[in-house]
Amino acid sequence: MQTRRDILGLAWPAVIDNLLHTLTLTADMIMVGSLGASYLASVGLGGQVVFIFQSLMIAVTAGTVAMVARSIGEEDIEKARHVLEQSLVSGAVATFVLTPILYLLADEFLRIYQAEEEILVLGSQYLQIAVLGIGFIFMCLASAQALRGAGDTKTPLVISSLINVTNVGLNYILIFGKLGCEPMGVRGAALGTTLAFILGASIYTILLKKRKLKLYVTFKGFSLDFSTLRKVLAVGTPAALEQLVIQIGFLVYMVIITSFGTVSIAAHQIGLRIQSLAFMPGMGFSIAATALVGQNLGAGNPGEAERSGWEACKLSMMLMGIVGIFVFVLARDIAVVFVREEAVIDRAVVFIRLLAFGMPGIATHFTIGGALRGAGDTKWPLYASTVGLYGFRIPLAMALGLSLGWGVIGAWVAMVVEYAARAFFVALRFRRGGWKKIEVL
Repeated sequence: MQTRRDILGLAWPAVIDNLLHTLTLTADMIMVGSLGASYLASVGLGGQVVFIFQSLMIAVTAGTVAMVARSIGEEDIEKARHVLEQSLVSGAVATFVLTPILYLLADEFLRIYQAEEEILVLGSQYLQIAVLGIGFIFMCLASAQALRGAGDTKTPLVISSLINVTNVGLNYILIFGKLGCEPMGVRGAALGTTLAFILGASIYTILLKKRKLKLYVTFKGFSLDFSTLRKVLAVGTPAALEQLVIQIGFLVYMVIITSFGTVSIAAHQIGLRIQSLAFMPGMGFSIAATALVGQNLGAGNPGEAERSGWEACKLSMMLMGIVGIFVFVLARDIAVVFVREEAVIDRAVVFIRLLAFGMPGIATHFTIGGALRGAGDTKWPLYASTVGLYGFRIPLAMALGLSLGWGVIGAWVAMVVEYAARAFFVALRFRRGGWKKIEVL
């Protein structure tokens, strides 16, 4: 019972945190969607390009959370602090280099999707502002992940809540031109989000420097410790590669989706927002599993680490099963919130209902994947994602959607099958126990 209480204590702030973030994205989509399907599709594509580059940050953040959790389990707060400082500085340098590259090549990245010209023009307007916030997003992600690895999921919740409220308020003002501002459309959506993350990064910096949190930073006599960075990257690089593999796979998958036209693209973007909401329990319990598995291994208790992973998975599946029932029943009521075109609504309903059948696989993949990452075993989630996307989702989407003529529905069926495949591979690895022998410090 103590394990369950520990899991719930870590998971509920993370679930609410992710829920608020997703609700913010959803509010953005509703505001942008009110301008029309092309605007909705353009922000979705632009955001996907940004996320491809954000995935590179995971090389730092995934290694950080595993090493911080293990250090806390060993009761070595100084080692945890040192890891965080190294991660923040190295990540900041990397994003400083990446930002101008993405800004200058925004149009070229978007053209990969082969969408209609109007969507590409709007997507470029969004992307050239959104990329300016990548460094601040990294600061927020790295700080939040380190605190979660240390067992503090409440502080990231509070700061994230402030970021999200600021984001929604600024986006409303800037998109529609309220309080004397000129209407900025998709540019306003990008600018509001960027300013909100600048605020969040500033708050994290102040709190960490003033030692108000479980972790802190001083940067006194700071110099890059390449030994520590190698360890961070050794754990984090497979996680970053996993995200890169996922995002490239999603890009290929999105090219297939765009071949079915603007209505399908818009419906897919609506479905992705609902999918993000439905994923919340899995993401929250994944964070709990990451922290507890890492801390228990640091404390020399691999048996308890394994129990906490399976218990987190069980709770995640229960909650996501309930969510699946709700989204299946309320699919149309949900879809009409986002857009007015009836054709888009009808197609989005199909996506949402298919999604409900993928909930058990999603819950298992998220939670057990998080447990493996907490142990520093970031390679197996990479393997599972690679096989799932390139062995199942993309070939099946092409076969069902294009060859057999099922259209976008065939592509969505392929997505559900892929979730089950990923779940199988990570669960198999966790049960076999090889992750218990991995050294991260």
